[in-house]
Amino acid sequence: MSLFETFKLGNLRAKNRILVPPYHDSIAQRDGRVSHALYEHLMRLVRQGAGIVIFNSSYITQQGKSHPLQLGIAEEDHLPGLRNLVKHIKAEGAIAGIRLSHAGAKTSERICKEQPIGPSAINFGKDFDLSRPFDEDDVEELCLFYAHAIERAEEAGFDFVELNGAQQQLLDQCLHPRYNTREDEYGGKLENRLRLACRIVKAMNERVKNRLMVGYFFSIHDKLEDGFNAKNLKTMIKLLEEAGVSIFHPITIHVMNKFFDSEETLLEWVSKCTDKSIIVEGNIKSTQVLKEVLAIDKATMYGIDKALFARPNWFQFLQKKISG
Repeated sequence: MSLFETFKLGNLRAKNRILVPPYHDSIAQRDGRVSHALYEHLMRLVRQGAGIVIFNSSYITQQGKSHPLQLGIAEEDHLPGLRNLVKHIKAEGAIAGIRLSHAGAKTSERICKEQPIGPSAINFGKDFDLSRPFDEDDVEELCLFYAHAIERAEEAGFDFVELNGAQQQLLDQCLHPRYNTREDEYGGKLENRLRLACRIVKAMNERVKNRLMVGYFFSIHDKLEDGFNAKNLKTMIKLLEEAGVSIFHPITIHVMNKFFDSEETLLEWVSKCTDKSIIVEGNIKSTQVLKEVLAIDKATMYGIDKALFARPNWFQFLQKKISG
């Protein structure tokens, strides 16, 4: 498999497998609209050759905003800037996705304008406020927020969306037994801890009739000491796939780290669990690491570290080092 070959992603044709993952969650305007800095950042990378771009983690409701300068897709006023940037990205031949996020307990009343919600009562520290456990009315509202967000994403011209199930955001909090201490249908066994995520995915797909692909961004390294194992990974991917996820995006501290007391990377473990598209990411900041993960030959797209993208002629540099 070549990094520079075209490939099919759903019904789309991507010009190469180089993906720009979200790097800066705090370079939007204060009201969540696209900033000049974000526009210039993404346009520079697609003009230089990137085939796929995922926009920054974007809040789907004020309740889920985590940073003062976080990108938003929560209201109609956010659409013009998103639509304009997507249009110009596509004009360069790239595919555009956006990461949808809800902070859960990882925010404060100062930012989200109300008491944060989470799977349980959680306080992440002095910069955050104690969350209240969400109830069934909150779940219905969350499904609606995400459904409206994917609708706006379609209206803005995005090709796919990606749920943020990592970075200690709401869906990650639900999965982590350290934060999720519930004893109802949303806590306890793995299936319950994934219930909210699965309900949200179904609600999103129903809203847009599966016209947009739905991805899932997730991390497991912080859950290993709590017993998360290969069987759990398989169950998790199966449940999310059944709910309607068509792109899996595991993130690791380093892409070549081995998992579950084996000699296999997380990419290899995920590829055993699904035949859906996989985005690989995790400290790919040198051509040597990139060559190693390309040799595994299990990923669909390669999320490259900003250290490589910082080079003035990074695309030509990669072509020379990888193809030469």
